[in-house]
Amino acid sequence: MASSRHNDQLKSYLKSHKSGAKSNGDSPVRYGSPKRTSNSPARMSPSSKGQRPVASPGQSAKDIKPRNVPVKSSNAKSLQPKNISRGYYRKPTMESMPEELLMKIFQHMSASELLTAACVCRQWLKLTADNLIWEKLFIQLTSKVKPDEQGQRLGTPLKGPPETKWKRECIHWCRKRRNHKITALLKKVSPYTFMPANTEKALQKLCIKWQLVMTESNKTEHIFQHSDVFCFPTTTTIRWYSLEPPPIKSLKHLSIFALSPIFFRKDGSADTANACQRSLLLQTQLNPSQHAIVECDDLVNLHVINQGLLLATWKDGGEIAFISLCVHNHMLVQRCCLGTSSKEYIPPSLKPKFDDVDTQYGLHHFSCVIELRNQRTVLWSQPFTNLHCEKEDIGDGFVHLIPVRPDVVTDHTFTNKKLTLPWKTDVFKGIVQNLCILDMTLLDEFKSPMWTVSNPVKVLSDEDAPLSYNYDGEPYVIKYEDDKGKVTIQLVTDGDTRYVVTGIMVDVSLATINSWFSTSY
Repeated sequence: MASSRHNDQLKSYLKSHKSGAKSNGDSPVRYGSPKRTSNSPARMSPSSKGQRPVASPGQSAKDIKPRNVPVKSSNAKSLQPKNISRGYYRKPTMESMPEELLMKIFQHMSASELLTAACVCRQWLKLTADNLIWEKLFIQLTSKVKPDEQGQRLGTPLKGPPETKWKRECIHWCRKRRNHKITALLKKVSPYTFMPANTEKALQKLCIKWQLVMTESNKTEHIFQHSDVFCFPTTTTIRWYSLEPPPIKSLKHLSIFALSPIFFRKDGSADTANACQRSLLLQTQLNPSQHAIVECDDLVNLHVINQGLLLATWKDGGEIAFISLCVHNHMLVQRCCLGTSSKEYIPPSLKPKFDDVDTQYGLHHFSCVIELRNQRTVLWSQPFTNLHCEKEDIGDGFVHLIPVRPDVVTDHTFTNKKLTLPWKTDVFKGIVQNLCILDMTLLDEFKSPMWTVSNPVKVLSDEDAPLSYNYDGEPYVIKYEDDKGKVTIQLVTDGDTRYVVTGIMVDVSLATINSWFSTSY
């Protein structure tokens, strides 16, 4: 009750004072402000700046003088500068930075960072090639080199302007050390394949990357980095499936490069953002309509554009789904590091010397390694040695080698799984039936590779297969042919999960034999 009574009294008090102020006609006066009288001059409030003052009662308009208004004098000079250069107000940029300061910055950069900075403009290209900078880098990068070797290297200057001498010397020396590392990594030979055993290790140590370049008709390039890599005993598969390619009708050709770093740390590892040498591995015209569909499933059509190059297009729209490249490991590391951006590296020919004593020279002691696989796993693999062919058996322009004899059951072996080719993209995945990858390496009697194959092949139904009393499954056949010869593999299904390899025939053309061994069969 007391609180309600107190509220009522407070309301009535405020109401009476408010009504009294209105009845007197006086405006409420702020506390502490002087009361205006009729004789006081008119003033301008801070909020009425720029407005005309109002005259008070008994004052004429002529007597009103505005306050706080500066009076202009004829002798007063203007405070605004008239003749000031525009550069005075310009913000500092890299172009206006002194070259001495830029040189100080470049001296703290690594070799890879300098090569990247050289691509900015011509001024930076000239400054980053300074001999003082690269001489220090040369000493740092060649700190583990013997003094006599270093002096011997400096005694053979490279061609070029003297202003960039140390840059050329440094890059050339780092390439030489990298190539020496390749020789050391590939020295060990596998007794199974008779080829370098550490190809996968060499690719990892050298930090090789793979680049796909699609070029349109207007010369616009679209660059994609590889999605994954799988290494096998004799071959390597590189895949690109995270693609956003342009319309396939606008594409002119397709190129694949290997990126090999140039500079390495003291522990032998490459920098993460390293300057790389780009080596061309493959370049081909891109027109899937001219290449037949090898196989398909519910979503994609598969085309073999070039040897080892598999291109998949969507059935709905015909655009590119993914690209896969199968390359043989023979001289692969050298091809990745010793080529140029416009020309493939051609390995030197290691042909054996002619033997005029052996009447069967070039027809015996062949070795062969054959694999059937998909893009990730090996489904069947077998090495063969002591393959030969008699002169009387040469026919139709081919030397016939038979690794697996159809009439000898002990030669027959089983595959691990059914021959299929799984595929994937970022969103979809599937399995193409009756398709696999054939890897074949044929070596001469000196264990030098003379014919290498890595290519997708179809598994076809063999209607001409002879009647077999050993197996009840359906006969199939794999056929491959190029300019060096033909490969034929006979298969029989063993249930629904695997095949039996019942026969293999490798036909080498006489032109290949005569060219390799310098014979005249």
